[in-house]
Amino acid sequence: MPNARRGPHDLFAWAQSQRGRIAERGWIAALVLGPLAAVTWLVSLPPAPVAVPTAPPVRVAVRVTPSDATHLALAEALALDVWSENFGPGSPIDLVVHDGDLPRLEAAGLQPEILVPDIDAVARDEAARIAQAEIHRPADWYGEFRDFTAITARLEDLAARYPERVSMSAIGGSIEGRPLWALRIGGTAPDATPMLVNGAQHAREWIAAMVTTCVADRLVREYDDNPAIRDFVDHTELWVVPVVNPDGYQYSWSSDRYWRKNRRGGHGVDLNRNFAVAFGGAGSSSAKRSEIYRGEYAFSEPESQAIRDLVRRESIALHVDFHSYGQLVLYPWNYTAAPAKHRDRFAALGDRIASAIFAEHGTGYTLKAGAQLYAAAGTLSDWMYGEAGATSFTIELRPKGGSGFVLPPEQIRPTCDEGLAAVLALGSATPSD
Repeated sequence: MPNARRGPHDLFAWAQSQRGRIAERGWIAALVLGPLAAVTWLVSLPPAPVAVPTAPPVRVAVRVTPSDATHLALAEALALDVWSENFGPGSPIDLVVHDGDLPRLEAAGLQPEILVPDIDAVARDEAARIAQAEIHRPADWYGEFRDFTAITARLEDLAARYPERVSMSAIGGSIEGRPLWALRIGGTAPDATPMLVNGAQHAREWIAAMVTTCVADRLVREYDDNPAIRDFVDHTELWVVPVVNPDGYQYSWSSDRYWRKNRRGGHGVDLNRNFAVAFGGAGSSSAKRSEIYRGEYAFSEPESQAIRDLVRRESIALHVDFHSYGQLVLYPWNYTAAPAKHRDRFAALGDRIASAIFAEHGTGYTLKAGAQLYAAAGTLSDWMYGEAGATSFTIELRPKGGSGFVLPPEQIRPTCDEGLAAVLALGSATPSD
């Protein structure tokens, strides 16, 4: 029945046969007519789509000033990371965003100021520079940044050279088993005041680790030649913990330059949100991937436990917690805008500290209560004051902004000068101040 209407199954079979014939003719052409016919047939086929490689997004550090809650919500939604500690309407905020999101910020009227055009390129350049420094070692140990192994060796050398002034011990261990090294310096006078200086709770803040190491170094080595240092060392029982977060610090050297937290479960805990005063409040997070994740409970982390136990055992009365960046001198409270009971004393001592810092190199550090900058619950400084009864300051070191956490090595020494000046200024405080 050649003229009968074909059904759907017949049509399908006919179409398949035609495809087979077309393919067959193509191969016959290739075999019988030779290469020219085969090429002609192949050229007639539609071209295969070509995958065009796309460049990975660039991470850019920017500064924006949200004027209202809507601006703030957009900034928070686009932020891959928040570098500045202040985060609120009307305050400049340093964020890391993808370069592709810059037009969205501009369209919203936020007008981003570019701080670092490519933070990963900056980190690669820093790593390359440090690798060269390992080959061509600078004469000054503080001429370059140092990892945890090098800092440990420096502390060991200091304790070995000056055993009459300094001793070294581990006050605890990290999640990955690294020791939290502490130096005990001075304290020969009967009225010696117990004091703690610590750094690098946040792994990426390399200058804080260098400054605390430098403070210990200079107090021990310059004892004989500097009367102000000799008086301080004699009348202060000083504990120095240069790296509170050794796992995170070393991870920032080996894997992720901008890592902040410890290494709990791969996601990490922000140690400076893990202390008991106001634990879980504003400025901390229950989200494990958040940069301000507070942990499961107060003192859940071995690193914060080690600091707590040292403070209680030694009855620490004075305290400086070094961080970066922003050039700030902060005092409690950090978790609430309500004034601390000893606010006036904090303000007076803080002014003394900021003035001593300025006298070194003319670098201005802004003084304020921590909560005036941003809300942060569960901080070490608030716990030191609120529970341990110590006079505690958080000092955000250089820079003011700009390069962020990757500070040029030529700024290590002047920042060390400023850190030592701050410690000496606080150490001169008396109960009546």
